Amino acid sequence: MTKKLSKSSLLLTQEELQKHILGMTLFNDLLARAVLEDKEACEHILRVLTGIKTLVIKKNKTQYVISKLSSHNIIMDVLAEDANNKLYEIEIQKADGGIAHEKRMLYYASTIINEYFFKGDQTYASVPELHIFYISQTDIWKLGKTCYPILKFLGDTNTPYNDGLHMCYINAEVNDNSSIAQLMQYFATADAGDFSQGKLSQCINNLKTTKEGLATMDNFSKQIYEAGINDGRAEGKAEGLAEGKAESIKNLMSTMNVSIDQAMDILKTPPEEHQYFKDLLAKEQ
Repeated sequence: MTKKLSKSSLLLTQEELQKHILGMTLFNDLLARAVLEDKEACEHILRVLTGIKTLVIKKNKTQYVISKLSSHNIIMDVLAEDANNKLYEIEIQKADGGIAHEKRMLYYASTIINEYFFKGDQTYASVPELHIFYISQTDIWKLGKTCYPILKFLGDTNTPYNDGLHMCYINAEVNDNSSIAQLMQYFATADAGDFSQGKLSQCINNLKTTKEGLATMDNFSKQIYEAGINDGRAEGKAEGLAEGKAESIKNLMSTMNVSIDQAMDILKTPPEEHQYFKDLLAKEQ
């Protein structure tokens, strides 16, 4: 989900803001962020998605960013940790947009695991268990199902292969009357008068109909707008640092007559960034 919001939304009157918010669904960036910030609402969603009615969230972070200098940053709609230290990521995708969904899921999974893996663990026991739920408005696989869990088996047997990574595609287009489908139908309306989804419904009703809830939404809209501006500045700064380091690499290669790899070693460039700078300097030639 994008973190940017039109500046005009900051000029809405209280009445206009309420009317605008009443029409929002959970496929709207602003409402989804406010809801997923609420621990009990987020917990309700994960209980339905996992089927674990006793699941307890220890911590949840919305719009959580994992920065990667040599590749693409990821911005997660919500990353949560349960009482057993298992991680859950929810990604809400509004439209297909030409995205390679399976590649995006793989990239997010690898980035999250790398971020939370204890680097000194030679046994790999600290690799976290991760559950990713990719929620879309439409059935992106067009196979007529609400839920597409990714199943893994050893060879051509029925023996499950469990590496701790669990991924599932879910959509709001197909209604198979399951509890997940009912949740998705609620995502598509987020009706303030529909109390079928427990703590999630209570959160939506509060955000859409109470003075305190509207103030929260107004505050979130300002935060998202300001974050969009700051992100732009940060990206510009990061690009400047990268260009400066590339220039230092070139200067070392020229003055010391060393290879690009030797220059990067001298500058203590992390190995995972080597290809990035090689590609960057190749474009300049």
